[in-house]
Amino acid sequence: MGKLAVCPRDCYDTCFYEVISDRKLRLVHTGKPTIKLSCPRAEKDFDRVFSPERVLYPYVAVDKRRGLRRRVSWSYAIRLITNKLRETLRDYGAESVLFLDYAGNRGIFTRYMTQRLWYLLNVARIDYTLCDGAGERALKLHYGSTYGALPNHMEGSKLLVYWGFNAAITSPHNFFYASKLRKWRGTKIVAVDVLKTETVRYSDMWLRPRYGTDIYLALGVANYIIQNELYDEDFIERYTYGFEKFRVYVRKYDIDLVSRKTGIPREKIVEFAETYAEKKPSIIFIGYGLQRRIGGGETVRAISLLPALVGIHRGFYYGNVDGLMIDLEYLTGSFLGKPSRVIPQSRIGEYIARGEFKFIYIHLTNPAATHPRAELIGRGLLRKDVFVVIHETHWTDTAKLADVILPAPTWLEKKDAVFSYWHNYIGLNEPIIKRMGESKTELEVMWLIAKGLGIKNEFIYEDPMKALSKALDEETYNRLITDHIAEIRYRKLDEYQTRTGKIEFLSTEAIRQGLNPVPKPIDIKPPQKFPFILVSSAHIKYTHTQFEDVYGPIPPILEISEEDMKRIGIEDGDKVVVSSKYGSVILIAKRSDRVPKGIVFAYRSCRTVDGKRLNYITHDETNELGGATINTTFVNISKHKSGNQ
Repeated sequence: MGKLAVCPRDCYDTCFYEVISDRKLRLVHTGKPTIKLSCPRAEKDFDRVFSPERVLYPYVAVDKRRGLRRRVSWSYAIRLITNKLRETLRDYGAESVLFLDYAGNRGIFTRYMTQRLWYLLNVARIDYTLCDGAGERALKLHYGSTYGALPNHMEGSKLLVYWGFNAAITSPHNFFYASKLRKWRGTKIVAVDVLKTETVRYSDMWLRPRYGTDIYLALGVANYIIQNELYDEDFIERYTYGFEKFRVYVRKYDIDLVSRKTGIPREKIVEFAETYAEKKPSIIFIGYGLQRRIGGGETVRAISLLPALVGIHRGFYYGNVDGLMIDLEYLTGSFLGKPSRVIPQSRIGEYIARGEFKFIYIHLTNPAATHPRAELIGRGLLRKDVFVVIHETHWTDTAKLADVILPAPTWLEKKDAVFSYWHNYIGLNEPIIKRMGESKTELEVMWLIAKGLGIKNEFIYEDPMKALSKALDEETYNRLITDHIAEIRYRKLDEYQTRTGKIEFLSTEAIRQGLNPVPKPIDIKPPQKFPFILVSSAHIKYTHTQFEDVYGPIPPILEISEEDMKRIGIEDGDKVVVSSKYGSVILIAKRSDRVPKGIVFAYRSCRTVDGKRLNYITHDETNELGGATINTTFVNISKHKSGNQ
């Protein structure tokens, strides 16, 4: 077997590859720990490594607005960075420095250990809620933690429910395995989604609730199961708290009401409820996109309680990092200090545009393209009174707006340890090729900055493998060193980290926080001026904006129902102006059965016809549980004056 390569991208599947060298280098999936399947991104990974868009040397901006920059030495760049950082800390305080990172590379050495310096400096941070924040908080209200079913639990399941989760695109190894289980064992697949996704097309049953009414469906199913005594009485008695009050609460969500609210026929709701109660064990896969909207957090709360009714411990999947026995607090060094302030990730645009930060350090994210209010972020990064440093592999939208640009190696050029937020395996990734240009790893840059600041704390400079040995138990670490792959010990599914130590139908933590103790619907009605709801999601060829240099720009398509196209007076291929309260972009209309009336769909972070990003118009408000509302972006659509292409 060739070298093991562990993909660290922001993807559920976290694949383990063998590196093959025949006519050229390529990645071949090992079939461990997920089922063997080709990925269009892995197929082009080496193309991306050798892309002409790579950042290979340090640069400083001569004129950011005109895109003028000059190449400098590493010593010059680090001296410039440390002098400016020291000056900012002295004159304005730690709250004027923003460390802006995310999950562009999820390696332990790359993403986690690099946080130590910034914790020590007490600088401002983001709250990491853009992707899955509302859903995480929702699950913690009732379960105390977010972890749930692992991939191996799929094998024994009789029913797999994909609720707002287009796994065929965003977790292809998951859905491919589900399809195999249907063929091998008769496993039934159900999709619940307002969109007719790729997952829907290959499912056995599809429930299509009106936008934002999933919570009515979940509460209605709960009520049906209770009223028809299909619940597991012994399980509820032993493992849950607050059931009787929950029983009374959901009584008003009868099938007729739920059918009216959701638009799903009465008999189909009954069929789903009875199927769910009968086919056990089961797993509900709860999608991140589902909770990136108004009412999204409350919806996740309601869905997550269904497994408890039928007697399944944590019979859902959302994100499993909380279940892994790995000491992330030690790796990140969060005990070294507290952020001077924490900024809502969805709203960083307004903070940056106001000039609240004088020094911004960015890595592992491309906020000028991927965060809401991209126009604000771009404008803010160009301010004369803010000094922006970015450490990046490619010339992204954000890299082109920085004062200092530092070259980073891709994951195929450096050593790292990578774990998943779906399965419980960790892999040791060795460098596959020699680093290109003068690139340095994220840890190396942190060490250079720390030394430039005169920091003596030995913890900052700890050898990453030594740190990893302390974060894992001895057996797991030794297995990782020997085999380059190891299974991380996982928390018990029948343990609950709530105040009562049980699944809480009536959340005591919600009461403590002043929230509804039970999930409560939030009805959504677009304003008259912006009558459509824009929903965006992933394209199979891209991870956020990664791979645009290989596959070209993300298609600027706006999918619209035939009924809405007729009403607006547009045809396939017409350019359309899509406007929100924040501005407008131009996209290309496409007739589609993916979307119902009143809903339109575009690929996440696509480059629009007028050279902007879709995120120029997406909403930056936070929802009831502090998560993003990108998927409740209210828009108006009109035909562009130039007509078609």
